[in-house]
Amino acid sequence: MTKTLYVTDLDGTLMRDDKSISKESTDILNRLLNRGVNLTYATARSLSSASKITQNISFHLPVIIRNGTILANLQTNSEIEISMFGQELQQIRQALAGTAIPGFATAYLGSDEVKLCFAGRMNEGFQDYLQNHSTDQRIHMMDSEDQLYEGKTCYFTLIAPKDELQPLYERVKQIDGINCIFQQDKYRSEYWLELCPGNATKAAAIQRVKQLCGCQKVIVFGDSANDISMFRVADEAYAMENAIDGLKQIATGIIGNNNADGVAKWLEVHA
Repeated sequence: MTKTLYVTDLDGTLMRDDKSISKESTDILNRLLNRGVNLTYATARSLSSASKITQNISFHLPVIIRNGTILANLQTNSEIEISMFGQELQQIRQALAGTAIPGFATAYLGSDEVKLCFAGRMNEGFQDYLQNHSTDQRIHMMDSEDQLYEGKTCYFTLIAPKDELQPLYERVKQIDGINCIFQQDKYRSEYWLELCPGNATKAAAIQRVKQLCGCQKVIVFGDSANDISMFRVADEAYAMENAIDGLKQIATGIIGNNNADGVAKWLEVHA
């Protein structure tokens, strides 16, 4: 019998527009997990953020964080594997030097995850991010650009209007050995530019989880540009009704939208 790994995105896919996972989806997924269905998620969110949102669902497989940069264990709330930047970090540093675009570098100081932000860079979108994460103890406001590169860096997040972020995206996407994800925020008009190591994608992380759990088949669910890599490696890939056109074009099929529990209802019938 073929053992299948099911992988869902969170924002815009499993989550509703109000940033929650409905009780109906929660109940369906817990029944499936208790029955032994191999289900996990792949998200751009951090472990802290994702675990709060999914805390009522009994995920037991490794989860995929930061667009494939991190594999984590929800039971221990700890990282299993982390991809770090290597020599390409110097080119990223040169590309970001002097830019007015705010954001943060995700890094590890020893075993502690931190978000390093340059206090001299701010805009409305980033202020909103900071307000929504006002209790996040990992955020550290730094006095200089040099301090953004303390520790071991695994991820960059930059937030700005599209026309301001586009020129930076055009520069950094030329850097060998990194992945760039450039897409609009789910909940605001600003765009996010996220940079991660070249070996860190949702697709690569899914292949690792597939290996760890001994599955032979992969079925995925998503809605955005950062889901394209996993759609291309999956045996079946289902785009949400609310997904971007580019994802729908490479999908096996289209399922109900995120506000109508599309993923959970599909799994309830087919898993």
